[in-house]
Amino acid sequence: MPQVEFFDWKLNIEHPISVQNIAVTRFSGTPHFDIHSALHLLIVNRGVHYGRCGNWQQELRAGDIFLSAPWEPHCSLPGESKSMVLINISPDAVKNFFFAGYGKIEILLAMPPEKRFEYLNSLPEKKHHIDLLNTLAGESAAPARDVKLWHAVLALLLDCDPPEDAQYVDPGTRYRFSGVLQKLSNKGLALEDAARLCNLSVSRFSALFKSCFGLSYARYERLFRLNGAAGALSRGATLKEAAAGWGFCDKSHLARLLKAQKSQR
Repeated sequence: MPQVEFFDWKLNIEHPISVQNIAVTRFSGTPHFDIHSALHLLIVNRGVHYGRCGNWQQELRAGDIFLSAPWEPHCSLPGESKSMVLINISPDAVKNFFFAGYGKIEILLAMPPEKRFEYLNSLPEKKHHIDLLNTLAGESAAPARDVKLWHAVLALLLDCDPPEDAQYVDPGTRYRFSGVLQKLSNKGLALEDAARLCNLSVSRFSALFKSCFGLSYARYERLFRLNGAAGALSRGATLKEAAAGWGFCDKSHLARLLKAQKSQR
């Protein structure tokens, strides 16, 4: 059965964080974009990480740190050996912790990925945060370790205080799109309806969306549903059930899309 890789860290308010220690000798092939609601906090400890985040071609070196925004298309690209720590974070849990102060985090996430990268790596206490996060990520998995890791992530975010006039792809655009992203579901959302939600013409919406996310809206929306269908398959659904549940014509249509997506990896 053809499948695409599905990432599900089962994050929620009660389980807001998970961590992966990644060490590869060589990564080959061009993977597809991944989109999901989790925040990624990536720390590169050795080598160079090549990737894409929206329109930004990444080259992250040892000592660099990066935070991806929810539903921001991203992928890894071919490269040599590297060692990294990837911390997956529930945005709902972060918002629940910050209360009214979450506005600063929204400003951070609304920045273009390359500007967000520059800002995070200019933090005066960056090395302290990285050292602590690396130490905790290297400990054996246990509830107490996860609590300390969660507090260390929050400490990093509390250090973030981006200026309100921070550079955006387009002022307010990501905020404007937030309603569209929240409306995405297994039922699909047509381009015309998405543009209407933003009070934009279809042509203006399409241009702004691609400038923000590096993908056309149609491709983004289809990837969202493919990710959902792949998740359904990973939990035991049949192709027919996954196709019906995630808005594809039939199981053959879904199988063809999954196969095509897999061949891009």
